[in-house]
Amino acid sequence: MSSHDDLIKQKIESSIDHIPVPESIFAFAKELPFQVEKQQNPRLTRKPRWRKWLAVAAVSIFIGISTGAYISPTFAAYIKSFFIRPELDEGLQTAAKEGFSQKAEAAVTDHGITFRIKEVMADTNRLIFTYSLENKNGKLIDPTILFEKEQWGPKQTMYFVKHANEFYITNEKGEVVSTNRTYQTNTGRMVSQSIDQVFPHGHYADLMFSLNDKAREAKQLFIHIDLNQIGTVNGQWKLEIPVNIDKSMLVTKTVPIGQTYVTDDGLQITVKNLIHSPTLTSIELETSWTEEGKERLKSHPEYWLGDQMFYQPLFDIVDSNGNIVATTLPRWDIEESKSAVFVYKKELPSSRQPNVVRWRYSFLPFSSKGTYTFVFRGIERMEYPDQSLAFSAEELKKHPISLHYKGNTLTIHQLRLETNKENKSVGILDVETNTYLGMDFQLRDETQQVYTINQKNSWLPTIISYDEKKMMYKIKSNVEVEGMDKIPKQLTITLKSVIVFDPSENWHVSLPASNE
Repeated sequence: MSSHDDLIKQKIESSIDHIPVPESIFAFAKELPFQVEKQQNPRLTRKPRWRKWLAVAAVSIFIGISTGAYISPTFAAYIKSFFIRPELDEGLQTAAKEGFSQKAEAAVTDHGITFRIKEVMADTNRLIFTYSLENKNGKLIDPTILFEKEQWGPKQTMYFVKHANEFYITNEKGEVVSTNRTYQTNTGRMVSQSIDQVFPHGHYADLMFSLNDKAREAKQLFIHIDLNQIGTVNGQWKLEIPVNIDKSMLVTKTVPIGQTYVTDDGLQITVKNLIHSPTLTSIELETSWTEEGKERLKSHPEYWLGDQMFYQPLFDIVDSNGNIVATTLPRWDIEESKSAVFVYKKELPSSRQPNVVRWRYSFLPFSSKGTYTFVFRGIERMEYPDQSLAFSAEELKKHPISLHYKGNTLTIHQLRLETNKENKSVGILDVETNTYLGMDFQLRDETQQVYTINQKNSWLPTIISYDEKKMMYKIKSNVEVEGMDKIPKQLTITLKSVIVFDPSENWHVSLPASNE
């Protein structure tokens, strides 16, 4: 797959239901396996297997969740909640301290191995539980043997379910409410799982799940565990565990906003609701094109890939002192915690509103005593310029060549031959980009051979500088070009796609405090 195809696949599939969190800057994301969120969840077809499990006599089960909660610091210290650990985010820690977690004693044993859930906490945004694995002697064993582990960055370890093991969440109707994602691992394996994050700690691990819109209407949630192999041991470990969300539902507050703005392009943006839940604060938006906007779009073919267009509204949340407390912009000038925890997008299926897109952005909880303002910054959009520049290898030796598009610049400084890890001859491009978020290109020679850009074996890009005012990064990278065993006489570089930011005059909306 070419770099262009890989990027387009990522953007198309992810735009169906999911917009990547802002810190996944494309210059770095090019090296990582793509991840997309599927609109349909195949687990819905697996329910009959759950019924068949009732006939399996080899498995012993004990299920029961106590109603005890950690209300006071003294009580919390006595029972010791797993969710007040400092490595977890403040939303989870605060919710656990305020008594929203539940002590759990749900376990299933087969072939001498016990899978045991120790603690659960959930609201309408996400669910987290702590589990352990024990051998027949009661000794705790490494809980991460259920996962394949990969290092995607200096501080980012990813965990992928092994075999056909499954973890997911449903409501009382049996509908899957956990957000499902599909990943391509570094080994090329495709993995589909509902687990959002894995947090190992000693002999225990936490599994966290992001929940979709159906969870907001749920009366009860259920954790589903469906394991067929733990380590090298084959067996059946199945659990369906009810989770009481009455307490979190009681304090979850939806505040209607209903403020609307129309951009110069004719995109109508409405801030619908502000939602306060125990672990997160969410903002819901709706976007749609006015009739004038639809007409304007016809004069912008660079916005479209076929009949699809990909964009998202970007904004900051600022406090009464003007400090940014949350953002959807790819900023590096504020703390990491002040970014979107997850971003959810869903097109309404109604035939009466085919033009409306709903967005839900969730952040760490805002202070109940603070006053905040929604500040619209503009639209991030994927554009397809299909802009080309031909050059010779001799010309490149004399001076760099550059492509420019809407303030973004792609510059090639050098092309050389090297031998890669597989002992194959490849081309190495020394590339410098001045870009808002990312530029993707294609390379072909005088025989019209199109070369594949190998993202996984390309060197990690280096940020040279960041222009805070223009929100532009200057980045250097060395890109591997597959199948190049000699330097072509003539080359053509084509700019296939660019992520651009279309700033708008600031639109401000006051957000009521959660205690109003």
